[in-house]
Amino acid sequence: MRFLREVTTTVADAIGKNRVGVRQAPLTTLMGAIDDTPELTYIAAAKILEEIGVAYIHIAEADWDNAPVMPVPFKEAYREAFSRTLIYAGKYNKARAEEALSKGWADLIAFGRPFIANPDLPYRLRHDLALNEPDKTTFFGGQTKGYLDYPVLS
Repeated sequence: MRFLREVTTTVADAIGKNRVGVRQAPLTTLMGAIDDTPELTYIAAAKILEEIGVAYIHIAEADWDNAPVMPVPFKEAYREAFSRTLIYAGKYNKARAEEALSKGWADLIAFGRPFIANPDLPYRLRHDLALNEPDKTTFFGGQTKGYLDYPVLS
């Protein structure tokens, strides 16, 4: 927590707190990063970020197969701890996004993989149209295939 406070404060002082956001992944297990009490840890971190006055927290929910689901009380605790913009990402579809926004857990929803596969994603969501499935084998390949060749609805 001290490291988070010191680094974030230093950056906020240098460029302005309204230009600082912090991404958190409270339920990740990537590279063995497992927190036995993620709600306690991350809500304490959110309170520090609230004190500093950063512009937003971007919460990356676990999104792999069989990933743990972030409980609603955890999301509500984030909202209580942090009054500014909360951005959620991770396996969101239109229904989940609308629920998070309408219940006030989130101010914005980030769509990563769906946007790669659907360059017209806002249009498709607005009109309840089918989405292209992303081809995970082409992610991070450094080539055009998988990034610029998905079909757009006319």
